[in-house]
Amino acid sequence: MPVERIGGDAERAIESVLRQDVPFPFELILVSAAPLVIAVGTGVRNVIEPNRNPATRRNRAVSEARGEILAFIDDDAVADAGWLDTAISYLDAHPDVLALGGPDPAPADSTRAELIAETLLATPFIGSGVACHENRPGIFAVTSPSDVALVNLFVRRGAFPGFDESIGYIGEDTSLIASLLPAVVYHAGVRVFHRRRPFPGPYLRQRWRYRVKTGEMLARGSAPYAKNRKIRAFLFVAAIAIIAAPIAIVPYVVTTLILGARTTRLPRRDWIVLPFAFAAHHATYFAGIVWGWIRGRLR
Repeated sequence: MPVERIGGDAERAIESVLRQDVPFPFELILVSAAPLVIAVGTGVRNVIEPNRNPATRRNRAVSEARGEILAFIDDDAVADAGWLDTAISYLDAHPDVLALGGPDPAPADSTRAELIAETLLATPFIGSGVACHENRPGIFAVTSPSDVALVNLFVRRGAFPGFDESIGYIGEDTSLIASLLPAVVYHAGVRVFHRRRPFPGPYLRQRWRYRVKTGEMLARGSAPYAKNRKIRAFLFVAAIAIIAAPIAIVPYVVTTLILGARTTRLPRRDWIVLPFAFAAHHATYFAGIVWGWIRGRLR
């Protein structure tokens, strides 16, 4: 677990891991740029890595890990009570599976702004298109490396190739998962509750950074991105929608309202904001990918 500072979400994240009731030993490694002011007990270690590259930090923590299974979680996520037990039981029963991930819905105490962000990510067809963000049910083989995320990921130590530190922030998990396909599984019972960035400002800034990296990776010809049909389909549909905006606006509002209302946990009185939120979300995705691709090509 990379940790910037102790307090609030980080304390809840740490507590959620330490309270896991499992019949096997495990250790929690907190990796930070400077020593953490925390009472480190049995089974908890603080590994120091001044380099703030997330891939470097996690690789450093893995180099210190003693377990046979590596479990990755963020410091703003809370692990479900059965998180470790469910994941390890499945991996024990399926030795051919190299990596396992699951859903990361927003926690129950989310604010209105956080629930809007969750709706934008979780709505099928018009949201993120990512299985873990959509909280999909069931257990199935992962075909798209973006369907599970680093906030909730298990990897066998013997199969772990290390995160690509040249990628930097955003995309290192997609690259890792792509290298382990087709031996990666999504399991709905392996669940963490992940705090969403509030909409609009923090959420849209985060999405912009993510999609600029998507565009850059496309420009580099990275296989997980270049072969992703969802990205090409989104760019095509978005371009058509921009060209046909005068006649597309009403169907767009109706579609986003209906699909968003079926997914959201917002009270009914707030549903009216959904079409506007989706418009900002889609515009940020499209502009971010295009700008990232241009910047990648110029480099």
